[in-house]
Amino acid sequence: MAAYLDRTGVTPGPPDLALLHRIVRAHVTTIPFENLDPFTGIEPPLDRAGVVGKLVHGHRGGWCFEHNRLLHDVLGDLGYRVTPVVGRVRLGLTDDDPPTTRTHRMTLVETAEGPFLADVGFGGTGPSEPLRLVPGAVQPTAHAEHRFRTDGTGVWTQQRRRGGDWITQYTFDLTPVPDVDYAMGSWYLTHHPESPFRTGLVAARSGPDRRATLNGNRYTVRHTDGRAVERELGTPAEVIGVLEDGFGIDTSGVTGLERRIRATHFG
Repeated sequence: MAAYLDRTGVTPGPPDLALLHRIVRAHVTTIPFENLDPFTGIEPPLDRAGVVGKLVHGHRGGWCFEHNRLLHDVLGDLGYRVTPVVGRVRLGLTDDDPPTTRTHRMTLVETAEGPFLADVGFGGTGPSEPLRLVPGAVQPTAHAEHRFRTDGTGVWTQQRRRGGDWITQYTFDLTPVPDVDYAMGSWYLTHHPESPFRTGLVAARSGPDRRATLNGNRYTVRHTDGRAVERELGTPAEVIGVLEDGFGIDTSGVTGLERRIRATHFG
């Protein structure tokens, strides 16, 4: 835990709501979202030691199974009551589309002010603050407004406002999830031939007044004042340079990354 707090620059304190907000904000601005492991055919770690070794000591990022495992364990060590939960990603789909797989990990956190959902692993559109688990309330963050809906059956929906519309990002329930279910979801997204984490490179990192995303060779920085700067990267080396300098990812140990980028996004 000390190494995590040092990496994120968080000073520990009593496990209250203020500290929870500081940790989530620091996590999303320090540790990037990225899929370099599944993209290059490497099995991402799921155990505590492996995730800490990669995201904390190895100066890498990861996806939801890694980010939210790390956050869950740190919050538990600090004295929070935490419950691991899982959701179905619905981004880009309508309510009438078929169910998706349960492949998004999150953490339910109990505080004196009530339950909050902490999610530091949803890439460039996830909440950059813990969200109070109440239906209907619009909850602003530095990067977007979010809200929850519930249908009365125990299923919750997390939405983000884009323009004047509410976009559903995922659905979930509050049933505690064992590690084996996360292992199944991770294996599915790593190995399924149509998994977007296999077929394309993605990365994201938030700052206090901006969010940077990388999709293939398209690099975008969206500012909280509404400005967006997009750039198409011209070579695999330029993509790796942005991963290193723009996202703070140490790519030195990712075997075959340049070759995979060339074949996928410049072929």
